[in-house]
Amino acid sequence: MFDRVTGLKNILWAIGIVLCLLALLVGFLVSAVTPYAGETDPRTPDLNAVRDQNSSADVSALTFVEPDGQLHLLRESKDAGAEYISSSVFLTDSAMIVLREQSLTGGDVWGSESGNLPIGSVATWNILFSDGSKISPIDACMIDKPARLFIVIGSDGLDKISRDEFISGYKTLITSILRVSPQTQIVCCSVSPITADYNEDSYLDNDMIANANDWLREICLDTGVYFADTASALLADGNLDPRCAAENGRALNSTGAQAVLDYLRTHAIPSL
Repeated sequence: MFDRVTGLKNILWAIGIVLCLLALLVGFLVSAVTPYAGETDPRTPDLNAVRDQNSSADVSALTFVEPDGQLHLLRESKDAGAEYISSSVFLTDSAMIVLREQSLTGGDVWGSESGNLPIGSVATWNILFSDGSKISPIDACMIDKPARLFIVIGSDGLDKISRDEFISGYKTLITSILRVSPQTQIVCCSVSPITADYNEDSYLDNDMIANANDWLREICLDTGVYFADTASALLADGNLDPRCAAENGRALNSTGAQAVLDYLRTHAIPSL
């Protein structure tokens, strides 16, 4: 009699264990095929929501940069430190895309997927945003509202553009950014020179680059943003120092990019 009760109990235990295992198996299969519906950040920013938020802001409280008839040239200062650079955003073309490729700033570097940002097509630019999406620099500023933005562009396509086109495109970029992010302090960095033996199939030369930097000073004068003569940190006998140049003789290598970062640290935006 006792053996029969024990056997029955063992059978019931076995059935219970099998049922538990089946329940676990069913739960695992259901969870494996059911997508998680929890709160997640979308990969692509909701630009319409951000635009709606901006449109409802008190426009009278916005502090657009007001030109005062002076060129705000960044002059030598005490070293602002690594945090000054890492907390800034850099918008760059292929001339200094090494900043992104080698993560030299410790912060955000915006550039196109290929690295090229032709100065003649500012209106169609798309950059790789921090979440991997491709959006315009203006939309990126509308979302992030960076405290400081260093603009390092002007080299790509410079030999195919006129003075008026250069100034118009660059001014449009600056004013569009300030419209969506009026608190952002913008620093326009001078176009870097090329090496003496630069020989790509291009009409680009250092005289053309010098002209572009004169135009850039005019743009900064008219818009009230800061100008940084970063090209002066890269010169050797009037040309790009070969030690600072990438293989093509136009883009900067890590040494050249670091020279620019060091210049910006020691020519910081003045404290208010």
